[in-house]
Amino acid sequence: MTVTDLTIGGVKMPTPALEGLTITREKIWSSDTGRTASGKMVGTIVAIKTKVAIKWPVLTMDEVETIEGAVSSSAPFVTMTYTDMTGATSTKTVYFGTPSYTVYSYADGTQYVKDVTVDGIEQ
Repeated sequence: MTVTDLTIGGVKMPTPALEGLTITREKIWSSDTGRTASGKMVGTIVAIKTKVAIKWPVLTMDEVETIEGAVSSSAPFVTMTYTDMTGATSTKTVYFGTPSYTVYSYADGTQYVKDVTVDGIEQ
């Protein structure tokens, strides 16, 4: 797998933009986490979950349809495979936030879209 490989639900996505994957690792704390009367932090980390913010360069409508079909399906959770920040192939079960699309241009009878973004959030 290369850095440009990204699959969602087994479907190869268009190549993300340069610097198009932002990977965030979020600590999930226990419900009894907080501060004591002296201000000391207490609690337990119960999991570390990954969020992958994806952005694409200018796309054709066909490429947008591929992305839209993958991130806006009725399935609440899908697998996403990508190259992580260490260069390793990572597969996560994710749900997607709300995708965003900006209609950019209608050149030579073809519509182009830019600023395509969506977050994949680990289940």
